[in-house]
Amino acid sequence: MVGLALVGLFAILVSLLQPAETGPTLSKYRRCRVTLLTLKDEFGSYKYKFGSYPTGDYNQILKKLFDDSPQSIEHFRVDPWGTPYAVSFPVTNSFIISSAGPNKKFGDKDDIIFNSISNNFVKP
Repeated sequence: MVGLALVGLFAILVSLLQPAETGPTLSKYRRCRVTLLTLKDEFGSYKYKFGSYPTGDYNQILKKLFDDSPQSIEHFRVDPWGTPYAVSFPVTNSFIISSAGPNKKFGDKDDIIFNSISNNFVKP
């Protein structure tokens, strides 16, 4: 019993010493990556439920992914720098979700891109 209490106390102390990475302290870059991973999960859920990825422009896709919930849609509409995310379907059964990054221009080295084929982030 005492051992369990010590483990719990140790866990609390360690958590207090580690910097929090949530809310306003989370960098814009990390928030963008978290958002892209969340979108990836939503795409996967949608495909599992309906047998294919959602179609349409990005706003139509958001409405389908989040059942037209205004709160959810607004959170995923633009990246942390204020630029709308872009989604494309280069080949069947794959998608790419992109942020233009801090400079707000697509197609250069600061873009943040998730590719479903590699299931990872890629560089332009």
